[in-house]
Amino acid sequence: MKLGLFERKSVRVKRTLTVTIVTVLTAITSVSCSNNKDVLVTEIGVTPPNRRAVRTSQAGKFFLQAQSQHVQGNSQAAIASYTKAINLNPDYSAAYKGRGLAFFDLGDKQKAIADYNQAIRLSPNDAEAYNSRGNARAAQGDNRGAIADYNEAIRLSPNYAEVYNNRANARSTQGDKDGAVEDYNQAILLDSNYAIAYNNRGNARAAQGDKQGAIADYTQAIRINRNFGPAYNNRGNARAAQGDKQGAIEDLQKAAAIFQSQNNNQLYQEVMNNIKELK
Repeated sequence: MKLGLFERKSVRVKRTLTVTIVTVLTAITSVSCSNNKDVLVTEIGVTPPNRRAVRTSQAGKFFLQAQSQHVQGNSQAAIASYTKAINLNPDYSAAYKGRGLAFFDLGDKQKAIADYNQAIRLSPNDAEAYNSRGNARAAQGDNRGAIADYNEAIRLSPNYAEVYNNRANARSTQGDKDGAVEDYNQAILLDSNYAIAYNNRGNARAAQGDKQGAIADYTQAIRINRNFGPAYNNRGNARAAQGDKQGAIEDLQKAAAIFQSQNNNQLYQEVMNNIKELK
């Protein structure tokens, strides 16, 4: 039975492909095929815009407007507003960081990195900026550069659970499954309700052949977030690998319904295809 989204001739995963944003400014979903071609959905933690850097100046007003537009999913308008804020205040590091995230959401990783570079130049102790630049570098396939950024973010903010999750993703992509599990463990230790980290640790355990441990992690992710489509999808794959056909179909049907409600047509269709093959 073929459960993969993409065919692979090699045994090991060579790269992870970003597909879509599952929840606005919260996490980015990526899919990859494991050595048995199961679909594994992994999520990158993305810090949403915050209002800590709000200013009462005209630049600050454009900054607030950009944040609102970004949260509403209008990244192009947000970029325009962030740019107005930057034109009025060229040293507005938070605006560069916000615009970088908007560029990232639009898929322009190079412009995102340029803005994160500027944010870091202006605020060299901003752990969020390093984390965001790490995400952009990882999305470009530069996992070494991403890990360096995540390391710096952790140095600046040792209790930053999201960064451990993201560094784990990069380590997993490099084949360091043990290192990835250690980082996921740390992310969960810092935030016991971090559903994304449980889901991603499940993927790492599945890649290590620990299907039972993977299922336990996916189940915990679902307990924390009942509408977490990737965790249902991944648990369905793990159950199918264990021969639990009925349990797999139930999980995949739940995942399909969630992806459909999120207008994620690509994942919805792929999961539906897998359900048909299981039946």
